[in-house]
Amino acid sequence: MSNTPLEEAMDRAERALLRIERAVERGTMGDGKDQALRAQVADALAELDIIIREAGH
Repeated sequence: MSNTPLEEAMDRAERALLRIERAVERGTMGDGKDQALRAQVADALAELDIIIREAGH
């Protein structure tokens, strides 16, 4: 368990990046699933943006 808000934010960011990597590894870019992957990446980036803002406070 993390001790500081910054450590917790970094843990969340790392989990978001892992979700992106898993989506790419699953090959969700083909067969019309490109839009689904783009949505997942957009969600992860939005989460990272929130984490960065929270870490700055």
